[in-house]
Amino acid sequence: MDFEIFKLNMVLELWYIVLPMCVFVVFAARYLENILMSLLGFLLGSFFVSPLIIEWMGRAEFLSGLQQKVLENSTAHLIFVLVLGVLCGAVLYGLYKIFVFLAGLLAAGALSYYLTRLILQSKELGAIGQFDLNMLVPIGAGVLLGVVCGLIAVRKSSQVLAVISLLVASGLLSFSLVGWSYVLMTKSPTEEVSKMLESKPITFAFALFWLVLFALSVLLNFKRRAKAASLEGKNVSQ
Repeated sequence: MDFEIFKLNMVLELWYIVLPMCVFVVFAARYLENILMSLLGFLLGSFFVSPLIIEWMGRAEFLSGLQQKVLENSTAHLIFVLVLGVLCGAVLYGLYKIFVFLAGLLAAGALSYYLTRLILQSKELGAIGQFDLNMLVPIGAGVLLGVVCGLIAVRKSSQVLAVISLLVASGLLSFSLVGWSYVLMTKSPTEEVSKMLESKPITFAFALFWLVLFALSVLLNFKRRAKAASLEGKNVSQ
């Protein structure tokens, strides 16, 4: 996979935005339910969507000049990234219920579909008219479970948002730590940080650190949430 399209060096170069925001999310996600989707949208828009749009500009002839100006002027690049992050944050804040439902629908639906296909792969269910039941049943199971899980996700939207935000924030923090270590040890420019993902040991270290940090952040936030709920229950009963 070509990781250079995501311009991962931006995560290191904009450390003064990435680190404070991600640390804030990791340690205080449970306090940020009202603005969590905006923060998540800002992070996704700034560091994942903006590189793709800049890349797309180069493929559209009438936008190639704008792409060159954005890439050559660091101030214009920063403004473009920040504006797109704010726009994505605003869009996700306004549509977060739909976003949460779709996330639950797609995740649970895909999992149910592939598990059902795996279970039925050695069986022959026949067909109804022109429809093959070995294909129809997994699709039906995926849609049914996806809708149910999507509705549950909306009902538990604050927890779902917290988990997704912690996943993104811990990933950016992990990439920052491993990326800066790679740049300093190899004396490479930050523009070449994406090359570190071509090394399996470094990629494994990144994934491991990401998983550990994500697990710790989940425990930190949800353990506190459980304690707070327990204390509120005791106060009500008294």
